[in-house]
Amino acid sequence: MSVSMAGAADRCEEILVSEPFLHDLAGLNGAILAALEAAGEPAVINGNVLYANKVENFHEVGFAPEMAAKRRALVGMAQRSRAFVEVGVAGGHAVLLALHANPDLRVVGIDLAERLRPFWPPVEVFVPAAAAWLEQRFADRFRLIRAEAVAGLREVARSLPIGPVDMVHLDGGKAGRLDELAAIWPALAPRAWLMHGDYAHGLVREAAHDMVARGLARAPADGLFDVAHDKRFRVLETGPAVAALCPELGDFDGKRVLVCTAHQDDEVLFAGGLLSEIAPRAEVTVACFFHPAEGRADTTTRLDALARVCASLGVAHVQYPFAVEGGPRTLRRFISLPSDPEDLRERPRRALARHPLFPLLTAAAEGAMRLYAPDIVITHNEVGEYGHREHVLVHHAVRAAALRAGVPTLLSYGEGMAGAGLTVTPDREAKRALFAPYLPQWDGVARYDFALGPERFLRVPLFAVTAS
Repeated sequence: MSVSMAGAADRCEEILVSEPFLHDLAGLNGAILAALEAAGEPAVINGNVLYANKVENFHEVGFAPEMAAKRRALVGMAQRSRAFVEVGVAGGHAVLLALHANPDLRVVGIDLAERLRPFWPPVEVFVPAAAAWLEQRFADRFRLIRAEAVAGLREVARSLPIGPVDMVHLDGGKAGRLDELAAIWPALAPRAWLMHGDYAHGLVREAAHDMVARGLARAPADGLFDVAHDKRFRVLETGPAVAALCPELGDFDGKRVLVCTAHQDDEVLFAGGLLSEIAPRAEVTVACFFHPAEGRADTTTRLDALARVCASLGVAHVQYPFAVEGGPRTLRRFISLPSDPEDLRERPRRALARHPLFPLLTAAAEGAMRLYAPDIVITHNEVGEYGHREHVLVHHAVRAAALRAGVPTLLSYGEGMAGAGLTVTPDREAKRALFAPYLPQWDGVARYDFALGPERFLRVPLFAVTAS
């Protein structure tokens, strides 16, 4: 056990026997018991970090020993957090423990408080009673949102009642954990703790594994919770900073990689150095989605140039026939390109789905993903690198396709975007040699000053496509 986890365990035991906690616990339990008695219900509630499930006269029994590890983990999380959101407040005992673990912690609880199954204890009685007591006792530190989980989390993300959220507890054995994470995502601090309750439930465990596979979460990096987990719960680290973590070059070894580009030459401009690095140790395919525009000096040579570049690198390529470069002039009506690229992030998504090329490109990209089964997909970013609308269109089409196809990792080119990611510094002369098949008609080396510099790649959270 690490020193930090040992400290959390000691602190947890101190709290559980302290007079202030036991006084508040008696008050909370008293409010629950009074409400149950008034409703003609027995003294039975859901299991939680303190009590076993459906134990009659729960207030008279000791704390459940099987929940000791979860109690310690909850205290460890609370000690390191400032804003806690819990889905599934139940009797409020986890909230009470967290509030005592950290006097600066503020909490929002989300609970529908409706008995959706006949075998459930009367949650419609004791949840409101527990929440009312907590709201009175901790008037400036706790509030309840009575809502279904995703709706409640979206409300927190919209209103930010306690600021950036750095601690989340998702409870209940049910489907939809990824949707719940997506709903709270806009409110998360760069790094946040995520506790999965009911981890023994197959759907919960599958969702947690999926979050890790998609790069949305990871095992805590500092070892705090190395031993603080069992079949009942799991603690992960999540948030935008975690999702931004890119694979390292070694992580491409033995992987299948699909590079989705809008035009011939994009594969060299944005990823020539990376392709040179990974081609000998990965199975790479370059998929190009636009045909060359008519009337260019290199209209008739670019398709052959792409084939020659890929052959020189030792990677496969495919050219799709559905779009012609420069054809969809109406893209201007769907994508605005303001001077500040940050303004573009959320604006085009729904409008682009109505553009006639969007379903074609999305279907082609999804087909490529299902055919090549990539572990990693790389494509344009949401500002089109230097403001190219067709790059933006391909970004959103590939992003939607990756979500449908269940791609584990989606990366975008870093040009024009802020954020840390994977950086590859290519050999200038080796990369210049990759441009040779496009010359002499092509003027990319002269036009794009970034072409021979370091290449960056940023991770894209896939679930954000449906998180609106």
